[in-house]
Amino acid sequence: MKKPTALFIAVLTIVLTSCSSTKKTVDNKLYGTLWELEYLFGPRIAFQGLYPDRKPRITFVEATGRVQGTNSCNGYSAPFTINGNKLSFGEPGPTTMMFCGQGESFFLKTIKQITAYRMDDEGKLNLLMGDVSMMRFKPVENGSANASANTSDSLQPGCYGFSDTNNSLAFNITEVKGNKVKGELNYVLHEKDANTGHFSGKVEDNKLIGDYTFQSEGKKSIREVAFMIKDNALIEGYGPMDETGTKFKDRSVITFTSTYPLIMGDCPKQ
Repeated sequence: MKKPTALFIAVLTIVLTSCSSTKKTVDNKLYGTLWELEYLFGPRIAFQGLYPDRKPRITFVEATGRVQGTNSCNGYSAPFTINGNKLSFGEPGPTTMMFCGQGESFFLKTIKQITAYRMDDEGKLNLLMGDVSMMRFKPVENGSANASANTSDSLQPGCYGFSDTNNSLAFNITEVKGNKVKGELNYVLHEKDANTGHFSGKVEDNKLIGDYTFQSEGKKSIREVAFMIKDNALIEGYGPMDETGTKFKDRSVITFTSTYPLIMGDCPKQ
């Protein structure tokens, strides 16, 4: 009786391993990819009319259980629940409040109705309501969650923030054109003066570096700041400054070690 039992266990192990590997392959396609909307079911307005410039883009972040991106011009971030091919989205977090026309409202309304997902034969992501494909996304070429060397494809407009009991940081990125980025950056740190100001800089090698012009206790100042773009989050970097105290002495030695990661869609009230 030992041989049949051993054979049964061996076959069962192969079947379970095969199923596990199949699920992992599907998950690997879903996670870590930058998806761009190319089809939306329902609206009578042509797709290009809804999104004449920037198309909605999203990324599923497995570590945080959140989907992040943009609904065309405002940042988008929401929790998601996945079980096999079943998929649903929670309420989105606070983002920027630019008016984007009807495309944004159609996107938000439709994504709340999603109950499942499916990868088609072309490698595109279909978000379903029952068996009906409501939204279809294509993978952005060279568009992993960390993609883009000297362009801003991996950086979306929106509010990136961090807060705990003593500190809050908010970086509201209002304009992304090519590799040029503008926004509003505010720091409220424990036992330090609050800084409120404007940022203007560029994306280079997945790093956002630029000038921060800010007010602190009524005094206007300017200094260079740097952030690493990683998984739709911004990690601030530090390094020696030049004799003026306003520019990095050597950008190549900046270390991105901030313990306050700025997460898209999680901007605190300051």
